[in-house]
Formats: sequence, C-alpha cells, structure tokens
Amino acid sequence: MDFRLNEAKKIMTDQPQINRRTFLGESLAATALSGLRVNSELQGGENQKRLQLFWGDLHNHNAVGYAKGSLERSIELAQEHLDFFAFTGHASWHDMPKMPGNRHMKWVNGFEVHSNHWPKTRQLIQDANNDEFVAFLGYEWHSSQFGDYCMIFPEDQPELFLPNHVEKLLDFAEGNQALAIPHHVGYKQGWRGANFKHFRPGASPVVEVFSEHGCTETDRSSYPMIRHSNGGRSASNMIVPQLQKGMRFGFVASSDDHLGYPGAYGEGVLGVWAEDLSSRSLMEAIRARRTYAATGDRIALEVSLNGQPMGSDVPATTDRQIDVRVQGEDAISMVELIRNGKVIERYFPEDHLDDKPILPGKVKCRLQYGWGPWADLAMGRTCFWDMTIKLDGGRFTRAIPCFQSSPFDEKLRDRLKVVSNQELRLDSNTTRVKCYAEDPTKAVVTEIEGTPDTVLTLQIRKPYEKTISARLQDLIDDNVVEFTGVFTSESYIVHRLVGQSEYSAQIRWQDQQRDANSTDWYYVRVTQNNGQLAWSSPIWVG
Repeated sequence: MDFRLNEAKKIMTDQPQINRRTFLGESLAATALSGLRVNSELQGGENQKRLQLFWGDLHNHNAVGYAKGSLERSIELAQEHLDFFAFTGHASWHDMPKMPGNRHMKWVNGFEVHSNHWPKTRQLIQDANNDEFVAFLGYEWHSSQFGDYCMIFPEDQPELFLPNHVEKLLDFAEGNQALAIPHHVGYKQGWRGANFKHFRPGASPVVEVFSEHGCTETDRSSYPMIRHSNGGRSASNMIVPQLQKGMRFGFVASSDDHLGYPGAYGEGVLGVWAEDLSSRSLMEAIRARRTYAATGDRIALEVSLNGQPMGSDVPATTDRQIDVRVQGEDAISMVELIRNGKVIERYFPEDHLDDKPILPGKVKCRLQYGWGPWADLAMGRTCFWDMTIKLDGGRFTRAIPCFQSSPFDEKLRDRLKVVSNQELRLDSNTTRVKCYAEDPTKAVVTEIEGTPDTVLTLQIRKPYEKTISARLQDLIDDNVVEFTGVFTSESYIVHRLVGQSEYSAQIRWQDQQRDANSTDWYYVRVTQNNGQLAWSSPIWVG
C-alpha cells in the first residue's frame, strides 16, 4: 500500500519556474520533474471515490486590513506554492475595547481600508481562479465575547455582513453555504477565544487547530500561544475538551500570517482529500471533514477506520480497524493514535528499521540556508542567495520549498526553478530581522533517486562564490556545514539523507470495544524529528 506516484508524461527542455504542482507533487507535462501527486489508497464508502491531496491556507492577511503587503502579492505567492487559498481580510470587531494610547485605531483604520477595498477584493479573488488554482473570497470577524471566525464563501459574495452577534453571523453563513471557521480558539473566553456555546457544525464543520498563534489541541501541546496580547492557553477552551463534550468537527491549520504570505512555512497549512481541484470539490471535502492540519512540512497523511476516511461518522461496531499511511519531509519520530483524547497506540519507525541500505533508492535531502549575525550585534540585514543545485548520476523527483514570510518586502520573492530533473535554480533571501519564530533560515527539501556514488553539487554565486560537492553515500552519516565568510556571516547546511523507511510509515491498528453502542472518536498525530507535526481530523464511531 505504498503511495502511488503519477509519472510526468514528458520532460520539457526549457526552464519553467517550479510551481505549486511540483511543490506538492502534481504530475504535469509542463514541469521538468516527475510528478508525485499523492492519491488516496485508504478509500472508503460506497462510491469508492478516488481522492487526491491538495494543500492550502484559509486564513491569512495583508494590507487590505491592518497587516502588510498588497493583495496582488498575496495572490501571486499563493499561486506559486499552494493549490488553493482564501483571503480573509480583517473586517470588524464589534466589541473591541478602547486601548491605551488609542492603539485600537490600528484596527479601526484597518477595517475601513478593508471595507473600501471590498469591491476590488471580490474582483481580484475572482480573477485569481484558473484550472490550476482555486481562490476563495472571505473575511475575518473578531469578537471578544464570541471569538474570531473566518468566513469562507463558495462563490462571489457582494455583501460584507458584519453583525454584532455570532448567531446572526452563523445564520448568514448557513444561508449562503459559507464556512465559518473558528480560530485561535484556546484563548480565554472574553479575550477572543472561542465561545463553544454557540458552536454549529453546519456552519463550522472544521476548526483551526494550529496557526502562527500556536497549537490549540490541548493546553499541554507543543507550540504554546505566546506571540499575542490575548494571553496563554485556557485548558477548558482547547480542542480536545470540546470533542469530549460530544462536538464533532474536523481539523485544519492555516497561517494567520500578517506579512501577506499565504502558506508561510511554519505558520500552518491544511491538507484536503478531494476529488479534484475545484471550489465545489474542495468545499465538499471540507464539509465532509476530509482535512488535516500541518505545522509547516507537507506531511502526507491518510487515515481510515473500517475503510472510512478521516472526518467520517462510522456506524456503531465493536471492531475498529485503523489504517494509517504517512510520508513526511523528514524522519518520522512518532505516530500516535488518540481515542477520546487519550493516546492508545504509538508507532516508532526507528524501531522497525532494518539493515537494508537506503541507497540505491529514493531519499530526501534538506538544504537549509540563512543564519547570519546574532541579533544582539545589531547588524540586521537581508542576505541574497543565488545557487544552482545539481545531481550527477541521479535525478530529482520532487522539490519542496520551505519559505517563511521574512524578510518582508513588496517586491522580494523566493524563486525555485527547474532546469531539468538533474538541476534546480534557487534565488532567495533571508534575514534575522523580525523572522518568524526567531528562525533566520529557509530551506528546500529535495527527493532524490540515486546510488551511493550519486554526487550532489551546490554552485553558489551569492552571497559568495563557491562550489561544494558531496557523494550521497557520505551524506548518510554526516552533513555538510559551510560559512559564506568570517564570523557572523551567513551559512548553509546540506543535511543528512533521510531514507524511505525513516520518512514513511504504513500502520494498521485494531481496537475492540465491549460496548457496540459506545460513541468514540479517533485521530492520528504525526511528529517528525525536526518538530513538525500533523493532526488528522477525527473519525467518530457510533
């Protein structure tokens, strides 16, 4: 039950810019890398639908509101590395408190900008849609008392509806077949945490479990909520306690990025198992809760229970067979099965490794670059990178960018281009100034088919000129660390290779319950060695 990989029908000889299809593994004749769109293998249901995995961001901001960057830039960035996105500009806060020094005017002014821009926003979102990308219209509604919601519309919506009560908002959502997605739910009620007394599964089939605010699975989860003025996590307002009360909703993650960068690495992204890349299909999948949350790395995760996919309601039964397939972008540390909020199974891939060499075969290699002057030295700057990445005796089958939102500049872009299946071109920029999570690096994860004698070469032109090469055999046990100059200069790493048995897993768990009429819910959590996580939407039995 390996992931099935679609092969590209032909290889182009020109130099097309790598796009979201190659980022995410789609098989396109127009790309130079063989495609790897992940198809569903753990299919369920009467129709036996053939599902595909699509990646997106349903919660992000820019200067159409009170954040930074043009909407045009956000659309361009989203189209380069996502399958779909919704722009959710800051629209209103009906019960906003007056803040010291009139700081609340930041919100007031942003809401006015958003309202005045609404007709143009609608047109830009409509124009952004094409056969290879889906853009949804949306906006964000704040409330101290009721919590925040992202409104996502399946089609154009002329009315910018901004009520002063959540029940009116949810009525509007249901009346327009829109999604009302609660986010950063774990803040204390009254401080823009969710008010689950008003939860409606029809309007909110999914809830955001991760964003740049942090993780709201439980108050003890990784990624605490420490970046904003809303305080820390309220244990009773987290995701798991609501599921324990009987609520049913799926999981998503989105960036909530305020630098106009949808899908910014490390801030949250969601995977959706849908029939095709269309607004209709994506909306159907989200309403069916065939969604999952990931922190940054594009971890391919599929879960089924008795043949039914994540998000399903399964009829009562004592016998539950849970199948899991996962393919990470780094070595997988652990896969956990959670039932009713408690971990009941753990799988450690490291315990199942054999002595079989990882080469020849398919491996992953992460190229990470950035670092630079320590912040206390007050030498903040932007470093520009220009390099060619080559293979001799092997081929690239996949290239995934890990581009964070900093440095912010309306005109700056990170570019990853395909020259051939043996050559990539990277133009990028890094900074330590206001970098996300104080991480001054970016990366590219390459998937390589090669042998022990395959040679990986980096030809660097900026920020200095140097060529380095390494045999794949040598990258099994050691990495390459290089500096671009004297102390405080930027540096880069060619990380150790990760073999297939380290970054992928196929698991089957059996769980038997004595009471066939009991209602239970299950979800899967994946943790990689580098700290990146993914959470599947729950499956309910009974």
